[in-house]
Parts: sequence; structure tokens; C-alpha cells
Amino acid sequence: MNTTFASILMAVLVVPVLSIAQPAATSDTTKFFRAGIEMAGGYAYRLRSTNTLPGNYVRGGATARLRLKWGSHSVVGAGIETGWLPISSLSATNSSTTLGTTDLEASLNAVPVLFVAAFQRFNIQLHVGLGFYNVRVSSTVFGSTIRSSEWDFGYMLSLGYAYPLSPAVKLGAEVKWDNISEAQISMLSACVRVMVPLWEW
Repeated sequence: MNTTFASILMAVLVVPVLSIAQPAATSDTTKFFRAGIEMAGGYAYRLRSTNTLPGNYVRGGATARLRLKWGSHSVVGAGIETGWLPISSLSATNSSTTLGTTDLEASLNAVPVLFVAAFQRFNIQLHVGLGFYNVRVSSTVFGSTIRSSEWDFGYMLSLGYAYPLSPAVKLGAEVKWDNISEAQISMLSACVRVMVPLWEW
């Protein structure tokens, strides 16, 4: 891990302490501390690709995220994020190989497990995530399926807006950039999200 990643990690680790120490900044509630869940879905697109194989190649696909977040009522917080990130897929019919002609199906996906720092002001949220992505490869050739996976270090940045539909529910949108640094994969996502509080005090 280089100096930049180490600096980001140190900044993220102190967020829970800051979130407890930060007083509430808005007057819409007397609650000081809250925990909530965010659910998001949208489309992710791979920014760079080196595919040279023939067939139907798709960069990205439908993505989903789940985020558990806690902290001060409206300024800073921390959380944990996971979900499903489609990276690319390939399908080819009657593809020629050294062993003969076959149909080919292959996919590359990732499951993030990130520690997230959150900053909010005027219903605009900035999230910074740091952690690992479980990169999964699946390929089917000659009727046999081979699967493999590995954990790679990566990080995430996102910018979003949330509109309060009620005191308990917010609806918003978010643009997210994921970088799986060890695998050199970058993804850009656009998502719609719903935020629901679990408890607050």
C-alpha cells in the first residue's frame, strides 16, 4: 500500500470519532446521532477495456449497492458498503479455438466491501470508500464452467443528492466512481437511491 492509500486510510478511520463529536447542524430535529440504510440501483460502465476477442462484448451492466451508515444527524458519518458491480461480459457463438469450435460465455464482476466516510451539507452527500473488491471471473466453454475469485484493494468516490419525501424517507441520485487499483479496473455508475433511518437518538 503506497503513501496516498495510507493517508486516505488514516483519514477514513478517524471519521467515526468525528461523527460522535460533531453537534447537529440543522434545526429540523433534536436528535444527535442516527443510523440508517441506503439502497441504490442503476447502471455501471467500465471506463477502460482491452478486449480483443470476437463476440458480443459488454462493458458494465445493472449495479446494486447497500450501505449501512451511522454518524451525526446531518454533517459527517461513517459506514460500510457492499453490493454488486458488473465489470464486463463476453458471449460468442461458434468461436474457433485450438480444441475446436464452441460457444463461449464469460463474465467479470466484483463485490465491494468498503469502509465509507460520509459528508453532507444542504442535502448533498460526498462519500469516500476504501477497502477491497472480490473480483469474480466465470467462463463457460465446451459445456464446462470455470469460476475463480480474488480480493483486490480499491477505493470509491461518489457525489449525490437526496430529497426528503418525508421525515423518515429520502429519495436521491448518485454518481459513483469505483477504482479496483490492483486489477486496474475503473467503473463509473449512475444510481437512484432510497435512504431510510433505522434508529436515532
